[in-house]
Amino acid sequence: MSDQLTYSAHGKFLITCEYVVLDHVPALAVPLKLDQHLEITPRTDQQITWKSYDVDGSLWFESEFTVAQLTDLDHQVNGNAVLSKLFQLLRCAVTLSPVAVELIKNGFDAITTLDFDRTYGMGTSSTLVSLISQWLGCDAYALQFECFGGSGYDIACATANQPIIYNYHEVLPEVEMVDWSPAIIDQLFFVYLNRKQNSRDAMARFQKQYITPALREELVTMPQQFIDASNDLSQFETLMKRHESIIGALIDLEPVQSGLFPDYNGAIKSLGGWGGDFVMATGDVKSRRYFVDKGYDVVLEWDDLIQ
Repeated sequence: MSDQLTYSAHGKFLITCEYVVLDHVPALAVPLKLDQHLEITPRTDQQITWKSYDVDGSLWFESEFTVAQLTDLDHQVNGNAVLSKLFQLLRCAVTLSPVAVELIKNGFDAITTLDFDRTYGMGTSSTLVSLISQWLGCDAYALQFECFGGSGYDIACATANQPIIYNYHEVLPEVEMVDWSPAIIDQLFFVYLNRKQNSRDAMARFQKQYITPALREELVTMPQQFIDASNDLSQFETLMKRHESIIGALIDLEPVQSGLFPDYNGAIKSLGGWGGDFVMATGDVKSRRYFVDKGYDVVLEWDDLIQ
């Protein structure tokens, strides 16, 4: 249809400084080639339909309501956590945007589709925040901080087209675009642990009082260290293990390699919240088989994912 509107937002991986990014430590993050998409078709009957499809085409969420229900703050959504969060996002976007009321007043049909499995932790929520902010003309960081909290690095990745160094600030985060094309990408890959993490629970583990000035100074240099080391596999692996050691001590959790894969010959690093979703690993082609043999059969290559 000629009046249909379309938007896209990238998934993300946080490469360095998980948790400590919340304490204003710069973090290296990468937008993915895999997106969430939003299609909006205006209506004229004040009805709203919302349908969300997973990467395999299956419908995982569907709802129908009216503009009046959405804009009536006394109207409560009970028993459906997804619909409740959607209402919160849309209502908050309306308060943040001077044009949102006009855009939704006659109703609309919304369809979201994913290039990645929604259980992967690649940013189903953050990409939705970005999509809604693009459509309704509000500040994506403000919408994210109001409805989900977190550092907002995933919001930056949603519209970035290359790796970033992200520095969290409550009002306006700092985002630096960087060139990062590791020479060792054939030795880097990603493994899905199939243990979905709740971002809020993960963030609650972080105790920023344990960051000493010396540790903070080292962590601040981590993004550039990873970039500089990415042409030397041995140096990169040493850095991955050092990073895991630091973060493990700060959140009182055992690094994933010593906990799940102690006999693995390469290096393994958690991405984002520890204990689930994806890890980054180093190794040759045969190394991929190690994880598959242990039941971790989602193994993805750098070139398949990273912008």
